[in-house]
Amino acid sequence: MTIIALDPGFGNTKVCIDGTTHITQSAVVHPHNIGLADIGMKSASRAEIVEVDGQQFAVGEGAWNHGHSANGMDYIGLASPARKALFFSNLANAVDPGIYHFEMLVIGLPVPLLMDKGQTEGLFSRLKVLKDLSTYSCEQGEYQFSFDKIKVLAQPVGAYANWLLDEDLQPRFRIRDTEAAVLDIGMNTLDLYAFQAGKVTPRFVGGGKVGVRRLLDMLDWSDRDVHELDDQLRKRRLRPSNSQIDQWLDEIFHEVERFWPNLGRFTSVIPVGGGAALLGEQLRMELINKGAAVDWPADPVLANVVGLWKWAEYELAR
Repeated sequence: MTIIALDPGFGNTKVCIDGTTHITQSAVVHPHNIGLADIGMKSASRAEIVEVDGQQFAVGEGAWNHGHSANGMDYIGLASPARKALFFSNLANAVDPGIYHFEMLVIGLPVPLLMDKGQTEGLFSRLKVLKDLSTYSCEQGEYQFSFDKIKVLAQPVGAYANWLLDEDLQPRFRIRDTEAAVLDIGMNTLDLYAFQAGKVTPRFVGGGKVGVRRLLDMLDWSDRDVHELDDQLRKRRLRPSNSQIDQWLDEIFHEVERFWPNLGRFTSVIPVGGGAALLGEQLRMELINKGAAVDWPADPVLANVVGLWKWAEYELAR
């Protein structure tokens, strides 16, 4: 069975197939057609122009130079054609042009969304469109994608599975002896999730909208797209002040302490997401100072999607 894992973040869209990851910045626009008005000149960016089911999009780094954003920060948009363009652009990097029918698509969704039953059920019905045959074209050629089954998990389940399972998909520890907590700082949300002996601990599940977007809100927007600002932040061309970082970190730990008053109880605290990568050593030391046994993943940004794939493969083999 071929399993595709998708982590549809608002900062990056990540895909894992056969243990190999592909990542695209979640910038997507309807490109503005200027005809030959740029004749003799170089374009401000070389964002990839793709087509999904007859709709054209510019995706990835630099897409913001081609038009207005087609990717809102609302969860319902995760099933939109624009999000399909981001997903398929990653998938197309993994396979040659052709017709593909995959058995399972595993999607990781944010915890605050999953805690809202009404909003989640509406999204689940929309996600079903991903099962249908979709046509995608890009520079490499034309593709058709469809899926037999869609499985939804909370995004932090991926980080947990990536921590728990080795490269051979075997547990690194005796599961019944572990109590692990995942702290996932994405673009839009902070997700908090905990597992005791491999089972979810409801009282330690929560989060809030204090992801990287909260830090960007403190900065000068200057009419720039959020993904352009995020790009500048990643490249260290946009530098928040120490006081802005401290304020953001305070807001993050305000949420953490609401749900995890005693970090020392956990076998491991696993920080993941673009926000964890951005804060780096400052976040690690803050967690340690508050009593956490920190287990920092090799790549905090890709930990969720790799783990989602691992977990689906592990569950299938049991």
